[in-house]
Amino acid sequence: MAGMRLKRSAAVLALALGALMARAQTIPAQVNPAQVNPEWSRVAGYTLNLGLAGSASGPVRSVWYENGGNRLLAQTESGRIFQTTDFQHWTLNSLDAVPHPSMKPGAQDRPESGIQIGTSGARRYSVTQENVYGSDDGRFWVNLTGFNGRSILGGGFSALAVSPSSPVDVTVANRFGVWRSLDGGLSWQGLNEELPNLDARSLVGQRTVALADPALADRTLAAVTAGKWTPVDGAAPENLLRATLLEKIGLNTTAAVQSGSMIYAGDASGGMFSSADEGGTWRTLPKPGSDPAAARPIGRIWVDPANPQAALVASGPRLYRTTNGGAFWDDVTGTLNAGAIHGIAADSSAGVVYAATDLGVFSGALSLNAADLAPAKWTSIQGDLPFATAWDARLNMDGTITVLLDGYGVYEAPAPHRPQSPRIVSGADMSDRAAAPGSLISVLGVNVKQAISGRDVYPVLLPSDQGSQLQVPFEVAPGTLQLALVSDTGVWTAPLNVKEAAPAIFVDADGAPMILDAASGLVVDSGTALRAGAVIQVLATGLGRVTPDWPTGKPAPVEAPPVVVAPVTAFLDGTPIRVARATLAPTLIGNYLVELEIPAFVNRGASELRLVVNGEESNRVRLYLEPGPAGR
Repeated sequence: MAGMRLKRSAAVLALALGALMARAQTIPAQVNPAQVNPEWSRVAGYTLNLGLAGSASGPVRSVWYENGGNRLLAQTESGRIFQTTDFQHWTLNSLDAVPHPSMKPGAQDRPESGIQIGTSGARRYSVTQENVYGSDDGRFWVNLTGFNGRSILGGGFSALAVSPSSPVDVTVANRFGVWRSLDGGLSWQGLNEELPNLDARSLVGQRTVALADPALADRTLAAVTAGKWTPVDGAAPENLLRATLLEKIGLNTTAAVQSGSMIYAGDASGGMFSSADEGGTWRTLPKPGSDPAAARPIGRIWVDPANPQAALVASGPRLYRTTNGGAFWDDVTGTLNAGAIHGIAADSSAGVVYAATDLGVFSGALSLNAADLAPAKWTSIQGDLPFATAWDARLNMDGTITVLLDGYGVYEAPAPHRPQSPRIVSGADMSDRAAAPGSLISVLGVNVKQAISGRDVYPVLLPSDQGSQLQVPFEVAPGTLQLALVSDTGVWTAPLNVKEAAPAIFVDADGAPMILDAASGLVVDSGTALRAGAVIQVLATGLGRVTPDWPTGKPAPVEAPPVVVAPVTAFLDGTPIRVARATLAPTLIGNYLVELEIPAFVNRGASELRLVVNGEESNRVRLYLEPGPAGR
């Protein structure tokens, strides 16, 4: 039975990993630091698929007609005004102002209290918080949007407008955008597809956003599905961490982040706190800035995943850096004068920081792991992006940068910086971690033809102009090595730190782990909850030597794959769970398969999984768990 399961898993792994490796081969070409106008491309659109009468967007304050009904205008929650003349495409309008409400009092008999009334001839319309009503006499009202106890347009209505040219042409605004009816409310269509009003505030993954609307508490995340934004289960990790800190230690934070066992948190008074043991004990840090009494709320925190002692903190328009865990803070704002800083992304190996601000996205050169007092010099990388507040920025492991703009949504481009030498990262999560005998590594920015260190030859598995994947020979001894990389354009030398084990779990572009259901051998979708008691297989690399010895560069066998020599342990939310086996992944090179058992009793929701080998921790990945027996 185990052999059949491994064969089935091997076939699925070959397909799933093929897609993962294809992503590694399509790392966009890195561009020169002088290029400040990257070519941005929009990800998905402006709307959400919420199961309403049409695609939804964010809150809209006002709508009104002009030019005899030939032009419709809308003011979004951000205060921007857009107009449309074809009732499909919207353009920014910086000339008109929101008119005073022209709602006329209705008849004495109203459908509900707290309504607004609009009239055109004998036809009357009204909006309440939850629905739209119509009447021909002001006494008898018909619910035009209610169905099965809910509004087909969603709730939170804020305004309505009746066209002066037709009493049956009516438009309403609510928490989910702009909606129009041409038949007096018998049918509705959304006007949101081209309205820049995506209601998102932070990037959770490369193509996953956290929504801003608190009313959507059961669907606070939206991910790109088939080219559209669709709500998914779960919450932003930062929001979960902040909720945990409030519940467990009473710390009411405005920003928090965790890297390994290190946690940084900030509050509304500008105070900073840290824990080096996953929240077991805490210390109060000095407030960033020269005048603690004038400190502003902490808006965002970034931590170097390779060195948690190094961090950046945004407080209003100022940016602060620490290289010693928060004992001292340096003001590194430099020439940045762009209003509040809402998001931070950084590459410590290249000394580059990206800031999402009120005035867009900026790039600055800044040492992140040394107390260099030289302030950053900033350059706008706005390029052809729409002009709007940038809420967040994220550097992705495929060499791109993703930004989130107020209303306009998510855009991507090749990150406009390049390290001064080839960069070697983990083949599993593209992080700057050590390698191990037998593990996969990726060399970014070089089409590697041959890789040698001393007498050891590193097989080149996936060469391309954007990056190449190599396997570390099983025979390599631990230590800091110099790896010679031969390409058509010359020979490069890069340092490589090798340990006995350096575990890393394979993740996709959004950080979702590569996991298989052990019973079926099928890949588990990142949005699918795992049942208590389930047995899963985690795809990883960097687990070190195996027994019996296996040749470097050769796919592992399906029957009796070699077993990892070092003990492999796994932790779910800090609690050890059973590891059934850890072997090379059948038919693959440099990949390992770790079979784990989910405990019989778990809490519903997101949990954190990590592997530990020889005291070395893997990246931490998120699993979604569901109580109850597996398979039910």
